[in-house]
Amino acid sequence: MLKSKWLRWASFFVVAAVIAACSDAELTFGGPLDLVITSNAPVSLSDSLVVNYDVTGRSLLGIAVTWGDATVDSVFFAGAQTALGRVAHLYSAEGDYTVSATVTDGVEGQVNRELAVTISP
Repeated sequence: MLKSKWLRWASFFVVAAVIAACSDAELTFGGPLDLVITSNAPVSLSDSLVVNYDVTGRSLLGIAVTWGDATVDSVFFAGAQTALGRVAHLYSAEGDYTVSATVTDGVEGQVNRELAVTISP
């Protein structure tokens, strides 16, 4: 079964390459690297801060979210072209934090976005 899946993918890429070779059009997969993040801030210490991410790329490898309190969470995408999701964090102290999200794409490189968030008592 694994061999038949591999053969289907190999056939797809061969056909795509032939079409591209016989055409003036450029064959591309995915899109330019882009990252949009939003959150539910402000939140209190008893609530989790949720960061939503929406990513587009060509060969997404993963996203790392740095919460501003020396904590980092990572999500891996394994070559996807789009990713949509959320990560949550519970802070142990009130205050203002800078949340940073960095997405890595195997073709396009990296993009970083930041959010300023407030955690209230």
